[in-house]
Amino acid sequence: MLGQKSAIRPGSIFNRQGGSVFNQRQHSGTFNSAEALECRGIAFDRNGQIISRPLHKFFNVGEKQWLAPNMLLGRDDIAAVFEKLDGSMIATAWVDGGLHWRSKKSFDSEVVKLTITFLEQPENEHIKSFAQNVASNGMTAIFEITHPEAQIVVAQDRPALRLLHVRDNTSGQYVMLDPGHPIHALIDRFNVPMVARFDGLSLSHAMNSLDLMQGQEGYVIQFKNGDMVKLKCPWYQRLHNSVSMMRERDIARLALNEELDDVKGALGEVGIDLKGVNEVESRLKNILSAIMDEVDEIYEKGRHLCRKGFAIANNGHPLFGLAMQRYQGKEVTLIEWYSRSRLKQDFGFRNLGNGALTEAFAEHSA
Repeated sequence: MLGQKSAIRPGSIFNRQGGSVFNQRQHSGTFNSAEALECRGIAFDRNGQIISRPLHKFFNVGEKQWLAPNMLLGRDDIAAVFEKLDGSMIATAWVDGGLHWRSKKSFDSEVVKLTITFLEQPENEHIKSFAQNVASNGMTAIFEITHPEAQIVVAQDRPALRLLHVRDNTSGQYVMLDPGHPIHALIDRFNVPMVARFDGLSLSHAMNSLDLMQGQEGYVIQFKNGDMVKLKCPWYQRLHNSVSMMRERDIARLALNEELDDVKGALGEVGIDLKGVNEVESRLKNILSAIMDEVDEIYEKGRHLCRKGFAIANNGHPLFGLAMQRYQGKEVTLIEWYSRSRLKQDFGFRNLGNGALTEAFAEHSA
């Protein structure tokens, strides 16, 4: 594990609060050691001291060879089963003698701003006091924020901030797994809201319940050595895949291939405003209609010409291939042509969700 004197590595993102976040980019061979698993949002101060240690990188069941269902079912060392909240991780950081809040990648993201606004409410002062106590004592409090303005898939009717874990910055220990650790008395003292924990739920029962699960993401299983694995239900995975298609080019491509209706249904199911999606669909229809009108115009203007004359008259026109198909009485392959020749020009990667939703989805999927 990374010790307290670990150096800041290349690729850190420096923040105005005086801390830096190291977030390892994934490639072949990434996350192949215990040390690498810690490089998923760990933060240091100017002197290389660890000031924030969020959850280590962990994976979905079946995502790695050692996480195959049959191998997991053979383990008898489950420490806890938690609800997998469909939100964004928020963690504490102790910088220059003060408490700061950060997401996986940043100290000043939209999700962090939503968290700070939430904690400014008088009824949430106890959470802030708990967090300050934890962070000032060399530990990191790790929360999950769920918020209507940063909804990913599961509908959120009001903001909530719930404690996931507390880690020792130096050792990386998940101190809440130790029943004798003073953290439990601190949690009780401040009456800190917690992520739901299902004591006594076996891994096999958790897996078998996924097919019938709706309205939630799934579970996180943690083992006694700290290892964790995610279990996501099919309902959530289906809708999550649809929400991931919120870039305007993705929407245009789906509409072009007549695959948008199912995605719109899924987006509507999770309460996402379809105004931007409908705008892209309408713009695409208008573009395709205008192209066909131009093809028809070229055809009508040259239909009296022989084939060679028609080709000479229109050679070099961007729509020459489509116009020649029309002239020859063939099917005009507009969709194929547009997908190949114009889609990238007309539709970019602008995300149709709001800023907080877009950011929350990016961090949630990382």
